[in-house]
Amino acid sequence: MSKRSSEALRLLEDYTQAHGTSGHEDAVRAIFVRELRGRTLQADGLGGVLASPSKEKQGPRVVLTAHMDEIGFLVQAVTSDGFLRLTPVGGWPDGVLAAQRLRIWSRSAQKEFIGIVAALPPHQGGAQAASADKVLVDIGARSAESVARLGIRPGDPVVPEGPFTALAEPGLYSAKAFDNRVGMAALTLATHELDASATPCNLLAVATVQEEVGCRGAVVAARLAKPDVVIVLEGPPADDLPGLAPHGEAQGALGGGVQVRAYDPTAIMNPRLVDLTLAVAAEKGIPCQLAVRRTGGTDARSFQAHELGVPVIVLGVPARYIHTHNAVIDLADLQACVDLSVALVRRLDAKTVKSLTQVL
Repeated sequence: MSKRSSEALRLLEDYTQAHGTSGHEDAVRAIFVRELRGRTLQADGLGGVLASPSKEKQGPRVVLTAHMDEIGFLVQAVTSDGFLRLTPVGGWPDGVLAAQRLRIWSRSAQKEFIGIVAALPPHQGGAQAASADKVLVDIGARSAESVARLGIRPGDPVVPEGPFTALAEPGLYSAKAFDNRVGMAALTLATHELDASATPCNLLAVATVQEEVGCRGAVVAARLAKPDVVIVLEGPPADDLPGLAPHGEAQGALGGGVQVRAYDPTAIMNPRLVDLTLAVAAEKGIPCQLAVRRTGGTDARSFQAHELGVPVIVLGVPARYIHTHNAVIDLADLQACVDLSVALVRRLDAKTVKSLTQVL
């Protein structure tokens, strides 16, 4: 295995296994800060981090960004017999939670506990899956008093347990939180590579918070970073499952390369930036797949509306089964995402950036 692949796998495991639902991204932020400690670091009021060059120069401000948070839950209440009631944070699909393991972080005890989503067996009427807002969790406590003694209380964050695992085919891996820890890994790897050589712009690496609950962190991060161009790195849903997309129409297939998003319902990407991105990919021989999304959204929606408007593009590493305990990615797609991010940033000189928005 190459040194580059080993580094990518190390970061993927560290990032995916960190506990970090929206508003509680501390463990993820600690990894990002550790990895980019050679840069000048600033935090915004919501907990996002801007990693700037130690010495800025004349040139456009290019933001490379990913969100730190994952979907999860908060403890909403504790029943008298020691079960936890949860409220979802982010979009959980119905039918994926019964009898699954969750990780509860006690903020007061600074300790993690494992819980099991309560589920009836089929012969006791358990065929109907509970919705995410009606989940009960069994942590092995017999009373509310027992839960209190453990230090678990309403407001404590909860994430799925989904270990980082190599699958049968070389290069395929599963874990929780590839949305968007795969983006965080790409951000970290691309920044390291770009810091090793000169660029025609000021590269600003930005880790945002609270994307899964309305892209709130990007609003604040944009004010701090003051970008001229934004490249959003994401872990979008793959559409290569049987029956999901008509044959030959998948736009997010594992092994198909980095996904270049042109549109989703929350953001129309700058067409000139889309064209430039595709041209750079073709020139460098980087595999990519163009996507026009009917659903979904990213931090691009917030960044593009900053001040007088900012050109944005979303580069994604397709992941199967996102927003569940176990998503699946292809490591080659992550490497393609890093390659395209690096190549694109190196093309964004002042003249090119100006041309993206010149209409008069």
